[in-house]
Amino acid sequence: MICFGFSNVKGSIFNMEKSEKIILVTGSTGFLGSAITRRLLVSGYRLRLLIRKRDNDTSPNSFGRESTVKELILGNQLNECLTEQRSMTDDRAGTDGSLYDLFLSNVEIFEGDITSRDLGLEEEEYKRLCCEVDEVFHCAAATHFENQRADELVTVNVKGTENMLQFANSGKQKRFHYVSTAYVAGKQNDIVYENEPVDEEPQFNNEYERSKFIAEQVVIKYAKSNEIPYTIYRPSIIVGESETGETCKFDNLYTFMKVLFNIQNSFINHESEGLNDIAVRVPGVSNALINLVPVDYVADAIVAILKARESINKIFHITNPDPPELCELRDLLMPVLGIEGINVKVDGQMEHKRLSAIERLFLRHTRTYYSYLFSRLRFDCRNTQSVLESTGIICPVITRDLVKVLVDFAISHNWGDGKQTESQKVEIAC
Repeated sequence: MICFGFSNVKGSIFNMEKSEKIILVTGSTGFLGSAITRRLLVSGYRLRLLIRKRDNDTSPNSFGRESTVKELILGNQLNECLTEQRSMTDDRAGTDGSLYDLFLSNVEIFEGDITSRDLGLEEEEYKRLCCEVDEVFHCAAATHFENQRADELVTVNVKGTENMLQFANSGKQKRFHYVSTAYVAGKQNDIVYENEPVDEEPQFNNEYERSKFIAEQVVIKYAKSNEIPYTIYRPSIIVGESETGETCKFDNLYTFMKVLFNIQNSFINHESEGLNDIAVRVPGVSNALINLVPVDYVADAIVAILKARESINKIFHITNPDPPELCELRDLLMPVLGIEGINVKVDGQMEHKRLSAIERLFLRHTRTYYSYLFSRLRFDCRNTQSVLESTGIICPVITRDLVKVLVDFAISHNWGDGKQTESQKVEIAC
Protein backbone atom coordinates (compact mmCIF):
# COMPACT_ATOMS: atom_id res chain seq x y z
CA MET A 1 0.00 0.00 0.00
CA ILE A 2 1.29 3.43 -0.91
CA CYS A 3 0.90 6.06 1.77
CA PHE A 4 2.23 9.57 2.07
CA GLY A 5 4.71 10.90 4.53
CA PHE A 6 4.90 14.40 5.91
CA SER A 7 7.69 15.70 3.71
CA ASN A 8 5.53 18.41 2.18
CA VAL A 9 3.37 19.45 5.11
CA LYS A 10 3.95 23.13 5.88
CA GLY A 11 5.72 23.76 9.19
CA SER A 12 7.00 21.31 11.75
CA ILE A 13 4.78 18.42 12.72
CA PHE A 14 6.12 18.80 16.23
CA ASN A 15 4.87 22.33 16.63
CA MET A 16 1.23 21.48 16.44
CA GLU A 17 -1.49 24.03 16.68
CA LYS A 18 -4.29 23.27 19.10
CA SER A 19 -7.97 23.31 18.31
CA GLU A 20 -10.97 22.15 20.29
CA LYS A 21 -13.00 21.74 17.10
CA ILE A 22 -14.08 18.27 16.10
CA ILE A 23 -14.19 17.56 12.35
CA LEU A 24 -15.86 14.55 10.76
CA VAL A 25 -13.92 13.54 7.63
CA THR A 26 -15.15 11.26 4.86
CA GLY A 27 -12.80 9.78 2.27
CA SER A 28 -9.84 9.96 4.65
CA THR A 29 -8.27 6.77 3.26
CA GLY A 30 -8.20 8.04 -0.31
CA PHE A 31 -5.70 10.00 -2.37
CA LEU A 32 -6.59 13.61 -1.62
CA GLY A 33 -8.56 12.71 1.52
CA SER A 34 -5.54 11.19 3.27
CA ALA A 35 -3.39 14.23 2.46
CA ILE A 36 -6.03 16.56 3.89
CA THR A 37 -6.48 14.37 6.97
CA ARG A 38 -2.76 14.45 7.72
CA ARG A 39 -2.75 18.23 7.61
CA LEU A 40 -5.80 18.47 9.83
CA LEU A 41 -3.99 16.26 12.34
CA VAL A 42 -0.93 18.50 12.21
CA SER A 43 -3.20 21.51 12.73
CA GLY A 44 -4.36 20.00 16.00
CA TYR A 45 -7.97 19.24 15.11
CA ARG A 46 -9.81 16.42 16.83
CA LEU A 47 -10.99 14.10 14.07
CA ARG A 48 -13.76 11.61 13.54
CA LEU A 49 -13.08 9.50 10.46
CA LEU A 50 -15.96 7.82 8.65
CA ILE A 51 -14.34 4.84 6.94
CA ARG A 52 -16.19 2.70 4.42
CA LYS A 53 -16.58 -0.84 5.70
CA ARG A 54 -14.81 -3.37 3.50
CA ASP A 55 -16.94 -5.67 1.39
CA ASN A 56 -17.31 -9.22 2.64
CA ASP A 57 -16.10 -8.28 6.11
CA THR A 58 -18.72 -8.52 8.83
CA SER A 59 -16.36 -8.45 11.79
CA PRO A 60 -16.71 -5.47 14.12
CA ASN A 61 -14.07 -2.77 13.78
CA SER A 62 -12.56 -4.60 10.82
CA PHE A 63 -10.07 -1.87 9.95
CA GLY A 64 -8.90 -1.36 13.51
CA ARG A 65 -8.21 2.09 14.89
CA GLU A 66 -4.44 1.85 15.08
CA SER A 67 -3.83 0.06 11.77
CA THR A 68 -6.14 2.41 9.85
CA VAL A 69 -4.52 5.59 11.11
CA LYS A 70 -1.00 4.23 10.93
CA GLU A 71 -1.12 2.59 7.52
CA LEU A 72 -3.68 4.60 5.55
CA ILE A 73 -3.36 8.06 7.07
CA LEU A 74 0.02 8.66 8.66
CA GLY A 75 2.26 6.57 6.41
CA ASN A 76 5.66 5.02 6.91
CA GLN A 77 7.69 8.23 6.81
CA LEU A 78 5.79 9.72 9.74
CA ASN A 79 6.05 6.51 11.74
CA GLU A 80 9.84 6.54 11.36
CA CYS A 81 9.95 10.21 12.28
CA LEU A 82 7.84 9.68 15.38
CA THR A 83 10.03 6.79 16.53
CA GLU A 84 12.92 9.25 16.77
CA GLN A 85 10.84 11.63 18.88
CA ARG A 86 9.95 9.30 21.79
CA SER A 87 11.44 11.66 24.33
CA MET A 88 9.01 14.44 23.52
CA THR A 89 5.98 14.62 25.82
CA ASP A 90 2.59 16.21 25.89
CA ASP A 91 -0.17 16.33 28.49
CA ARG A 92 -2.45 14.36 26.24
CA ALA A 93 0.16 11.88 25.02
CA GLY A 94 0.20 8.22 25.95
CA THR A 95 2.31 6.53 28.56
CA ASP A 96 5.37 6.24 26.35
CA GLY A 97 5.27 9.96 25.56
CA SER A 98 5.23 9.54 21.77
CA LEU A 99 3.54 11.98 19.44
CA TYR A 100 2.03 8.97 17.74
CA ASP A 101 -0.02 8.46 20.90
CA LEU A 102 -0.95 12.12 20.82
CA PHE A 103 -2.33 11.68 17.31
CA LEU A 104 -4.24 8.60 18.33
CA SER A 105 -5.80 10.56 21.17
CA ASN A 106 -7.22 13.02 18.64
CA VAL A 107 -8.73 10.46 16.26
CA GLU A 108 -11.77 8.22 16.48
CA ILE A 109 -12.71 5.91 13.62
CA PHE A 110 -16.19 4.82 12.61
CA GLU A 111 -17.09 2.25 9.97
CA GLY A 112 -20.14 3.23 7.97
CA ASP A 113 -21.50 4.10 4.54
CA ILE A 114 -22.37 7.58 3.30
CA THR A 115 -25.04 6.11 1.01
CA SER A 116 -26.95 4.48 3.88
CA ARG A 117 -29.45 5.87 6.36
CA ASP A 118 -27.73 7.41 9.38
CA LEU A 119 -24.47 6.89 7.47
CA GLY A 120 -24.64 3.17 8.21
CA LEU A 121 -23.89 3.81 11.89
CA GLU A 122 -25.53 2.48 15.02
CA GLU A 123 -28.23 4.81 16.32
CA GLU A 124 -26.27 5.86 19.39
CA GLU A 125 -23.08 6.44 17.36
CA TYR A 126 -24.96 8.64 14.92
CA LYS A 127 -26.63 10.67 17.66
CA ARG A 128 -23.35 11.18 19.49
CA LEU A 129 -21.59 12.39 16.37
CA CYS A 130 -24.48 14.72 15.54
CA CYS A 131 -24.03 16.39 18.91
CA GLU A 132 -20.24 16.56 19.16
CA VAL A 133 -19.02 17.28 15.61
CA ASP A 134 -18.41 20.95 14.75
CA GLU A 135 -17.54 20.68 11.06
CA VAL A 136 -17.97 18.14 8.27
CA PHE A 137 -15.30 17.64 5.62
CA HIS A 138 -16.88 15.61 2.84
CA CYS A 139 -14.15 14.26 0.58
CA ALA A 140 -15.46 10.76 -0.25
CA ALA A 141 -16.54 10.22 -3.83
CA ALA A 142 -16.70 7.72 -6.65
CA THR A 143 -14.29 9.01 -9.29
CA HIS A 144 -14.51 6.60 -12.22
CA PHE A 145 -15.34 8.00 -15.65
CA GLU A 146 -17.17 4.97 -17.05
CA ASN A 147 -20.58 6.26 -18.11
CA GLN A 148 -22.11 2.79 -17.87
CA ARG A 149 -21.66 3.09 -14.07
CA ALA A 150 -23.65 6.31 -13.87
CA ASP A 151 -26.05 4.88 -11.26
CA GLU A 152 -23.15 4.26 -8.87
CA LEU A 153 -21.91 7.81 -9.39
CA VAL A 154 -25.33 9.21 -8.51
CA THR A 155 -25.65 6.96 -5.46
CA VAL A 156 -22.25 7.80 -4.00
CA ASN A 157 -21.71 11.38 -5.14
CA VAL A 158 -25.25 12.76 -4.95
CA LYS A 159 -27.14 10.60 -2.45
CA GLY A 160 -24.04 10.34 -0.25
CA THR A 161 -23.70 14.13 -0.23
CA GLU A 162 -27.38 14.55 0.65
CA ASN A 163 -26.90 12.21 3.62
CA MET A 164 -23.86 14.16 4.80
CA LEU A 165 -25.81 17.43 4.58
CA GLN A 166 -28.61 15.94 6.68
CA PHE A 167 -26.00 14.94 9.23
CA ALA A 168 -24.59 18.47 9.21
CA ASN A 169 -28.07 19.79 10.00
CA SER A 170 -28.77 17.28 12.80
CA GLY A 171 -27.98 17.90 16.45
CA LYS A 172 -25.93 21.05 16.56
CA GLN A 173 -25.44 22.85 13.26
CA LYS A 174 -22.12 22.16 11.55
CA ARG A 175 -20.06 23.93 8.92
CA PHE A 176 -19.96 21.89 5.70
CA HIS A 177 -16.84 21.54 3.54
CA TYR A 178 -17.37 19.92 0.15
CA VAL A 179 -14.68 18.75 -2.28
CA SER A 180 -16.09 19.16 -5.77
CA THR A 181 -14.12 19.43 -9.03
CA ALA A 182 -13.20 22.34 -11.27
CA TYR A 183 -14.73 20.37 -14.14
CA VAL A 184 -18.31 20.89 -13.00
CA ALA A 185 -18.02 23.46 -15.78
CA GLY A 186 -18.17 20.63 -18.31
CA LYS A 187 -17.36 21.39 -21.94
CA GLN A 188 -17.27 25.17 -21.63
CA ASN A 189 -14.25 26.90 -23.11
CA ASP A 190 -14.59 30.15 -21.21
CA ILE A 191 -13.27 31.40 -17.89
CA VAL A 192 -15.03 29.72 -14.95
CA TYR A 193 -15.42 32.10 -12.03
CA GLU A 194 -15.29 31.15 -8.35
CA ASN A 195 -17.89 33.67 -7.22
CA GLU A 196 -20.51 32.37 -9.61
CA PRO A 197 -21.89 28.83 -9.20
CA VAL A 198 -22.40 26.98 -12.46
CA ASP A 199 -26.16 27.64 -12.50
CA GLU A 200 -27.15 26.24 -15.84
CA GLU A 201 -26.29 22.60 -16.49
CA PRO A 202 -23.64 22.53 -19.25
CA GLN A 203 -22.70 19.65 -21.51
CA PHE A 204 -20.42 17.28 -19.65
CA ASN A 205 -17.47 15.19 -20.72
CA ASN A 206 -18.64 12.26 -18.60
CA GLU A 207 -21.13 11.20 -15.94
CA TYR A 208 -18.61 11.83 -13.16
CA GLU A 209 -18.63 15.55 -13.95
CA ARG A 210 -22.43 15.54 -14.06
CA SER A 211 -22.70 13.81 -10.67
CA LYS A 212 -20.35 16.33 -9.04
CA PHE A 213 -22.26 19.23 -10.64
CA ILE A 214 -25.56 17.94 -9.26
CA ALA A 215 -24.00 17.32 -5.83
CA GLU A 216 -22.56 20.83 -5.75
CA GLN A 217 -25.96 22.30 -6.55
CA VAL A 218 -27.46 20.20 -3.77
CA VAL A 219 -24.87 21.55 -1.31
CA ILE A 220 -25.53 25.19 -2.20
CA LYS A 221 -29.34 24.87 -2.17
CA TYR A 222 -29.53 22.82 1.04
CA ALA A 223 -26.99 24.95 2.89
CA LYS A 224 -28.71 28.19 1.99
CA SER A 225 -32.17 26.85 2.86
CA ASN A 226 -31.00 25.62 6.27
CA GLU A 227 -28.50 28.43 6.95
CA ILE A 228 -25.59 26.02 7.11
CA PRO A 229 -22.20 27.69 6.54
CA TYR A 230 -20.45 25.96 3.65
CA THR A 231 -17.27 26.05 1.61
CA ILE A 232 -16.76 24.37 -1.77
CA TYR A 233 -13.32 23.38 -3.06
CA ARG A 234 -12.81 22.73 -6.78
CA PRO A 235 -9.46 21.08 -7.55
CA SER A 236 -8.46 20.39 -11.14
CA ILE A 237 -6.37 17.36 -12.27
CA ILE A 238 -4.47 16.12 -9.22
CA VAL A 239 -1.08 14.44 -9.58
CA GLY A 240 1.49 13.18 -7.07
CA GLU A 241 3.44 15.18 -4.51
CA SER A 242 5.68 17.83 -6.00
CA GLU A 243 8.86 16.84 -4.13
CA THR A 244 8.57 13.06 -4.00
CA GLY A 245 6.08 12.17 -6.74
CA GLU A 246 4.19 9.99 -4.24
CA THR A 247 0.71 8.97 -5.23
CA CYS A 248 -1.69 6.07 -4.80
CA LYS A 249 -3.86 7.06 -7.74
CA PHE A 250 -2.46 6.34 -11.20
CA ASP A 251 -5.10 7.63 -13.60
CA ASN A 252 -5.55 10.76 -15.80
CA LEU A 253 -2.04 11.93 -16.79
CA TYR A 254 -0.48 8.68 -15.58
CA THR A 255 -2.54 6.67 -18.06
CA PHE A 256 -1.04 8.57 -21.00
CA MET A 257 2.46 8.36 -19.57
CA LYS A 258 2.19 4.63 -18.91
CA VAL A 259 0.96 3.82 -22.42
CA LEU A 260 3.71 5.87 -24.09
CA PHE A 261 6.31 4.34 -21.80
CA ASN A 262 5.15 0.82 -22.61
CA ILE A 263 5.01 1.55 -26.34
CA GLN A 264 8.60 2.80 -26.20
CA ASN A 265 9.82 -0.25 -24.32
CA SER A 266 7.82 -2.89 -26.17
CA PHE A 267 7.71 -1.70 -29.74
CA ILE A 268 10.88 0.31 -30.07
CA ASN A 269 13.41 -1.30 -27.76
CA HIS A 270 12.43 -4.94 -28.07
CA GLU A 271 10.42 -5.70 -31.14
CA SER A 272 10.88 -3.07 -33.74
CA GLU A 273 14.52 -2.60 -34.60
CA GLY A 274 14.89 -0.14 -37.41
CA LEU A 275 11.48 1.43 -36.76
CA ASN A 276 12.82 4.69 -35.49
CA ASP A 277 10.66 7.66 -36.25
CA ILE A 278 7.24 6.11 -35.59
CA ALA A 279 4.47 8.68 -35.49
CA VAL A 280 1.76 8.37 -32.86
CA ARG A 281 -1.09 10.77 -33.40
CA VAL A 282 -2.89 11.92 -30.26
CA PRO A 283 -6.41 13.39 -30.44
CA GLY A 284 -6.69 16.96 -29.22
CA VAL A 285 -5.65 20.53 -29.99
CA SER A 286 -2.15 21.83 -29.42
CA ASN A 287 -3.27 24.71 -27.20
CA ALA A 288 -5.54 22.65 -24.94
CA LEU A 289 -4.90 23.57 -21.30
CA ILE A 290 -3.96 20.62 -19.06
CA ASN A 291 -4.57 21.95 -15.56
CA LEU A 292 -2.33 19.84 -13.29
CA VAL A 293 -1.96 20.43 -9.53
CA PRO A 294 0.25 18.40 -7.15
CA VAL A 295 -1.65 16.83 -4.28
CA ASP A 296 0.48 18.53 -1.60
CA TYR A 297 -0.44 21.96 -2.98
CA VAL A 298 -4.13 21.02 -3.09
CA ALA A 299 -4.17 19.73 0.49
CA ASP A 300 -2.13 22.67 1.84
CA ALA A 301 -4.41 25.16 0.09
CA ILE A 302 -7.63 23.50 1.25
CA VAL A 303 -6.62 23.41 4.91
CA ALA A 304 -5.43 27.03 4.76
CA ILE A 305 -8.77 28.06 3.25
CA LEU A 306 -10.67 26.01 5.84
CA LYS A 307 -9.04 28.07 8.60
CA ALA A 308 -9.76 31.44 6.97
CA ARG A 309 -12.77 33.42 8.23
CA GLU A 310 -13.45 34.84 4.79
CA SER A 311 -13.94 31.36 3.29
CA ILE A 312 -17.50 30.81 4.53
CA ASN A 313 -20.18 30.48 1.82
CA LYS A 314 -17.64 30.74 -0.98
CA ILE A 315 -16.25 28.60 -3.78
CA PHE A 316 -12.51 28.14 -4.26
CA HIS A 317 -10.69 26.90 -7.34
CA ILE A 318 -7.66 24.85 -6.32
CA THR A 319 -6.20 25.02 -9.79
CA ASN A 320 -3.00 25.87 -11.60
CA PRO A 321 -2.99 29.58 -12.52
CA ASP A 322 -0.51 28.90 -15.35
CA PRO A 323 -1.29 25.44 -16.76
CA PRO A 324 0.79 24.00 -19.63
CA GLU A 325 -0.69 23.63 -23.07
CA LEU A 326 -0.94 20.11 -24.47
CA CYS A 327 2.05 20.54 -26.80
CA GLU A 328 4.14 21.99 -23.98
CA LEU A 329 3.28 19.05 -21.75
CA ARG A 330 4.15 16.63 -24.56
CA ASP A 331 7.56 18.26 -24.95
CA LEU A 332 8.16 17.94 -21.19
CA LEU A 333 7.10 14.30 -21.09
CA MET A 334 8.93 12.83 -24.06
CA PRO A 335 12.54 13.19 -22.86
CA VAL A 336 11.58 12.22 -19.30
CA LEU A 337 9.88 9.03 -20.53
CA GLY A 338 12.90 8.28 -22.70
CA ILE A 339 10.84 8.41 -25.87
CA GLU A 340 13.31 8.64 -28.69
CA GLY A 341 11.82 6.62 -31.50
CA ILE A 342 8.26 7.88 -31.30
CA ASN A 343 7.07 11.17 -32.74
CA VAL A 344 3.96 12.17 -30.80
CA LYS A 345 1.72 14.48 -32.82
CA VAL A 346 -1.46 16.25 -31.73
CA ASP A 347 -3.89 15.61 -34.55
CA GLY A 348 -7.48 16.68 -34.00
CA GLN A 349 -10.33 14.19 -33.77
CA MET A 350 -8.64 11.45 -35.82
CA GLU A 351 -11.75 9.29 -36.23
CA HIS A 352 -11.73 9.62 -39.99
CA LYS A 353 -8.09 8.71 -40.42
CA ARG A 354 -6.51 5.31 -40.79
CA LEU A 355 -4.85 4.32 -37.51
CA SER A 356 -1.69 2.33 -37.10
CA ALA A 357 -1.55 -0.64 -34.72
CA ILE A 358 0.34 1.47 -32.16
CA GLU A 359 -2.20 4.29 -32.44
CA ARG A 360 -5.07 1.87 -31.93
CA LEU A 361 -3.32 0.55 -28.83
CA PHE A 362 -2.78 4.06 -27.50
CA LEU A 363 -6.32 5.19 -28.17
CA ARG A 364 -7.89 2.07 -26.66
CA HIS A 365 -6.18 2.67 -23.31
CA THR A 366 -6.65 6.45 -23.12
CA ARG A 367 -10.09 7.00 -24.67
CA THR A 368 -11.65 7.88 -21.31
CA TYR A 369 -9.71 11.14 -21.15
CA TYR A 370 -9.91 12.32 -24.80
CA SER A 371 -12.22 15.21 -24.16
CA TYR A 372 -9.74 16.94 -21.83
CA LEU A 373 -7.25 17.17 -24.70
CA PHE A 374 -9.59 19.64 -26.42
CA SER A 375 -10.43 21.81 -23.42
CA ARG A 376 -9.45 25.45 -23.21
CA LEU A 377 -11.09 25.98 -19.80
CA ARG A 378 -9.49 28.62 -17.62
CA PHE A 379 -10.27 28.86 -13.94
CA ASP A 380 -10.50 32.11 -12.04
CA CYS A 381 -8.76 31.55 -8.69
CA ARG A 382 -8.79 35.01 -7.10
CA ASN A 383 -10.61 33.76 -3.99
CA THR A 384 -7.93 31.13 -3.47
CA GLN A 385 -5.03 33.46 -4.16
CA SER A 386 -6.45 36.06 -1.78
CA VAL A 387 -6.49 33.56 1.11
CA LEU A 388 -3.10 32.04 0.25
CA GLU A 389 -1.34 35.36 -0.30
CA SER A 390 -0.01 35.56 3.26
CA THR A 391 0.64 31.83 3.71
CA GLY A 392 3.52 31.16 1.32
CA ILE A 393 1.52 28.37 -0.32
CA ILE A 394 2.09 28.58 -4.08
CA CYS A 395 1.11 26.18 -6.84
CA PRO A 396 4.30 24.60 -8.28
CA VAL A 397 5.09 25.34 -11.91
CA ILE A 398 4.87 22.28 -14.16
CA THR A 399 8.51 21.92 -15.21
CA ARG A 400 10.57 19.07 -16.63
CA ASP A 401 12.02 18.47 -13.16
CA LEU A 402 8.55 18.11 -11.64
CA VAL A 403 7.42 15.82 -14.45
CA LYS A 404 10.53 13.69 -13.90
CA VAL A 405 9.70 13.35 -10.19
CA LEU A 406 6.20 12.13 -11.08
CA VAL A 407 7.44 9.73 -13.75
CA ASP A 408 10.26 8.30 -11.63
CA PHE A 409 7.87 7.49 -8.78
CA ALA A 410 5.32 5.93 -11.14
CA ILE A 411 7.94 3.73 -12.84
CA SER A 412 9.48 2.67 -9.53
CA HIS A 413 6.00 1.60 -8.36
CA ASN A 414 5.05 -0.14 -11.62
CA TRP A 415 2.45 2.50 -12.43
CA GLY A 416 0.41 1.47 -9.39
CA ASP A 417 -0.48 -2.01 -10.62
CA GLY A 418 -2.10 -3.86 -7.74
CA LYS A 419 -1.50 -1.03 -5.26
CA GLN A 420 -5.04 0.25 -4.67
CA THR A 421 -7.20 -1.27 -1.96
CA GLU A 422 -10.93 -1.75 -2.44
CA SER A 423 -11.67 1.07 0.00
CA GLN A 424 -9.38 3.44 -1.88
CA LYS A 425 -11.13 2.69 -5.16
CA VAL A 426 -14.36 4.15 -3.77
CA GLU A 427 -13.22 6.60 -1.12
CA ILE A 428 -11.09 8.93 -3.18
CA ALA A 429 -11.87 12.47 -4.08
CA CYS A 430 -11.69 14.13 -7.46
